Amino acid sequence: MSNLDKRVYELHSRVMSEFMGGRCYDIDESLVIDCIKNALTGIGLSINDVALFDIDGNVTRDINSAKYVRVTATSNYINGEQIFTFALLKFRDKYRVLYLQSAIKED
Repeated sequence: MSNLDKRVYELHSRVMSEFMGGRCYDIDESLVIDCIKNALTGIGLSINDVALFDIDGNVTRDINSAKYVRVTATSNYINGEQIFTFALLKFRDKYRVLYLQSAIKED
């Protein structure tokens, strides 16, 4: 494993652990985006974009119809854009954000 691969693996593992460990669980709709941004920023990422998608993969602005969140970010330690996809679950008027997958788009 190269040094770049190891750094990507470590960073993306930290993101996965953060969200699968209960971060952004049972939160109000108004706090979903901020919770995601704060968690990623706390890990050392700079957020470029946050997009919501409905069940069919169409972009939506309505959090109530959103099922997925895609975040693009950058890091000082890894060249390229980091892409994270989260599932957004609504349960009794509260939301849970779950890690689904991540990728890197190299420069």
